[in-house]
Amino acid sequence: MFDKWLRPQAVDQPDGLLEYQLLADEGLIEDDELVERLGHEVRRNYLVPGELANVFDDLGAPEVAGYLRKNKFPVDRKIRHGDFGEIITGAFYRRVRRWCVPVLKLRYKQTPAQAVQGTDVLAFRFRQDPPTIAVPEVKTRASRDKWVGSEAHASLEKVLDRLDESIHFLMARCTDRGQVFLARRLGALLREPGRRQVERHMLFVHDARSWKEDIVAGLDAMVTQRTELTVVKIDDLKEFVGRVHDAAETAPSTSGKDSGTAATE
Repeated sequence: MFDKWLRPQAVDQPDGLLEYQLLADEGLIEDDELVERLGHEVRRNYLVPGELANVFDDLGAPEVAGYLRKNKFPVDRKIRHGDFGEIITGAFYRRVRRWCVPVLKLRYKQTPAQAVQGTDVLAFRFRQDPPTIAVPEVKTRASRDKWVGSEAHASLEKVLDRLDESIHFLMARCTDRGQVFLARRLGALLREPGRRQVERHMLFVHDARSWKEDIVAGLDAMVTQRTELTVVKIDDLKEFVGRVHDAAETAPSTSGKDSGTAATE
């Protein structure tokens, strides 16, 4: 679904170390179907499989939506948009780029408004030599923000300085779930940091009408190492995120097969 929804657009590449890709909806998926599928993706990012079944005997009960709004889904627009960008990024790396994204971090929020510390998303290619880690810094904007490039650049530097902490968090979660293979692979990255390759990525989820290409030029002037920038343009982003969250409240229950781990590379 994601590879049909987000299609590459023609762009002018900057002259420096920034590699730029622009993605947008070309109408290959019906709007209602797209919102429904993204609603399912949002829901599975917040819920452990089977979690609702432990709270409600009848998963069709009208109380489910209220429970999700109160205990799982953020109400604050800024937090909701930030989470949505992280959800889109994780799904894009798993489903389109075919990286391994071991953990859906939003499941580990203690409250809907809480931010989970560390890198937004970490994606891995364990079978490459050396093993490769993609570290995407995610920014979501529903309106024009001329500082988004500089903010993303500064944030990426901070998370790279503390990358081992984020890897350790993922290793602990995989250990908790009994995913020994993933836990050992992550442990090896901590034990032998000299044998890993780190890629610097940024992903901006941005309102289509508010996006301006001058942000790319400004960011290109800042980066001093090879960095990949992907921009996802969405029409009427604020309204779109609201519709997706509404769909998430009524999406089919997350099944036991949908563990949130994508081991494909």
